[in-house]
Amino acid sequence: MAPREKPSRPTAAARHFKRREILLAEGGKLVLNGDGSISQLDSSGESVGTWATGEAEWSSHAIRFGLQPQAITVAPHGRRVAEPRPRD
Repeated sequence: MAPREKPSRPTAAARHFKRREILLAEGGKLVLNGDGSISQLDSSGESVGTWATGEAEWSSHAIRFGLQPQAITVAPHGRRVAEPRPRD
């Protein structure tokens, strides 16, 4: 049986959000969608505004859901294998 090869880099997992709603004092609601976008609906259910995860205003609405924006992390560059130790 041939050994399986490991991928050279892990694949980036897409982040999924649990759909949640928050009622607003003025009669509308904020909706956190599964893709991370946030929609503001008025009392009749019409969309007032929508913000995607990459937009600057997204974080001001996301904090209401207990979310904080996170910077994308990048693997450090350089050698991953240490040099062999010298023999005495």
